[in-house]
Amino acid sequence: LFCGSCAVGAKLAPHFDRVICNDKHEYLIEMLKGVQNGYELPEHISEEEYKYIKSHKDEDKILAGFVGFGCSFGGKFFGGYARNKEQTNYALQSKKSLLKDMIYLPNAEFTCLDYRDVDIPNGSIVYADPPYANTTTYQGQKFNSEAFWEYMRQISKHNQVFISEQTAPDDFECIWEQEVSRSIKATDKSKSIEKLFIYKGTK
Repeated sequence: LFCGSCAVGAKLAPHFDRVICNDKHEYLIEMLKGVQNGYELPEHISEEEYKYIKSHKDEDKILAGFVGFGCSFGGKFFGGYARNKEQTNYALQSKKSLLKDMIYLPNAEFTCLDYRDVDIPNGSIVYADPPYANTTTYQGQKFNSEAFWEYMRQISKHNQVFISEQTAPDDFECIWEQEVSRSIKATDKSKSIEKLFIYKGTK
């Protein structure tokens, strides 16, 4: 329901006959559909090109999606031109990573909808990786976590739903957890616990 760059979707896709990847970010979905249809991504983006594309996003939404995420600091959409002391080629690195994942998504259906508007066939396996509560926004607006969990309860009645979060309401149970690094800074060694929840009412 929040597919992002589809790193998780690529791992799941080979196990299913039908795959729906949704995200509310228009430029992200345009990029994914473009790559799926053979769009040739660049292997280098200069800072000048980055700034131009940022100011002219609608000239090429596929390219804007790629540059906005793949060539930005921390992968934040146009959050600043990515650079480091090692002079990493972020465009090439991002292209290789994306193409590697897209190998497993040749027939995926990409949709750009609010997560509650995705048509979910009964009996589906649903993976939801929402914006973490109290940490970020959802397309420029504060994410309504209470409404999210209520919707997870609803769709869990007819589907097997897995939610990636750090905490959950009492009527959800954690079925897996692992310590992960959250920081994008190499010098920051802080860790957090990634957890996977399901609704206790799930059959």
